[in-house]
Amino acid sequence: MLVVLAVLALAVGLGGPTLGRLLPGQRLDAAAEAVAAEVALLRAEAVRTGQTARLLYDPATSAFLSSRRGARPLAMAPLRVDIDIPPEARSGPGEIRFLPSGATTGGRIVLAGATGIRVMTVSRVTGALRRGDAVP
Repeated sequence: MLVVLAVLALAVGLGGPTLGRLLPGQRLDAAAEAVAAEVALLRAEAVRTGQTARLLYDPATSAFLSSRRGARPLAMAPLRVDIDIPPEARSGPGEIRFLPSGATTGGRIVLAGATGIRVMTVSRVTGALRRGDAVP
């Protein structure tokens, strides 16, 4: 029994720092996945209801706010978030609108953390989300 405990203690001692480095990467991936899922839901809702839907990044709370009924804010702290909206989109800062036709105002969402950068581009024509990664 003591040998098993010693082996477990050794494994935790060696694996602990590795897990500590993996968790921020998992947070970044989970945040990117949550934003991508909300984009898909908002686009589908706009098409289904025939009404414009919105995704807005609020820098004061460091969260994405969705116009979808019942949607909770998507907290992004401690990540850095940049939203690039094309000037021709005529939407507010940090706002992507989803139109009933399936099109959007488009935009580029960049999530940056200690372990990397996730870039998501929302197509103006189709509303599809394209994902990419970048090295910090």
